[in-house]
Amino acid sequence: MFGSTIIIFLCAMSNTKLLRKVHGMRITKWQTEYSGNISGGFSLPELLVVMTTISTLMAIMLPSLGRAKEYSRRVVCASNLRQLGFALKMHAMVNDGQYPVEELCGNPQSVLTQSLFPRYVPNRDIFYCPSAGELEPYAQSDEYGGPGDDSIINTDKNWARSYITYKYFSITRRDTRMPLPLRLSEYPHLLRDVSSSKRWLMSDWVRKHVPVFPHWEKGGWGGGRNVLFADTSVQFVRHRTPGAFK
Repeated sequence: MFGSTIIIFLCAMSNTKLLRKVHGMRITKWQTEYSGNISGGFSLPELLVVMTTISTLMAIMLPSLGRAKEYSRRVVCASNLRQLGFALKMHAMVNDGQYPVEELCGNPQSVLTQSLFPRYVPNRDIFYCPSAGELEPYAQSDEYGGPGDDSIINTDKNWARSYITYKYFSITRRDTRMPLPLRLSEYPHLLRDVSSSKRWLMSDWVRKHVPVFPHWEKGGWGGGRNVLFADTSVQFVRHRTPGAFK
């Protein structure tokens, strides 16, 4: 990216020199003598070249800046999941190795939030991905393989009813509106602190037919997301990893 920027800048400078030759112009001082002391400046062709150069540089840099911003959000999101993983481990230490168990995979997740907050997770922001706002319209919709009327952003209303961003996978029964890729015989799906390190414990919000996944990734089950594994490691994956649920 920076190499291309330098090339464009050098080309622009070369064009400026060419215009000066064509129009017989020369670089002048800011203060010139003409009927007294009047400030000089850029000619119209020079201004056009400068404006074109700035526009080109902005067109190159803005997408990169957007990607960098989203990458920083992804890092914060991964940190959130890691902190939740540590909190779950601490909870398990005083509960005979047991993690909290939700009835369904998805909101509301009151057992999870009440088990961890505020004793192990003192800040409710940890339960919300900073990119949740971009996915909120899909969570609210019933057109993407889910129940709709869901909300995953950090608001007082959502917190009061235990609506969070992340999915939690220690559950008792299948939600037919939004099923996990498990066979019926594999429910309840209960996780412990001794569960295989390959098992998914939590992840970014997902839904099968949503065209956009978190962090500007493509949608569907193959979309990219942060995943908290049972050993509290966090990885960014673009497909379901072997041993994720069974």
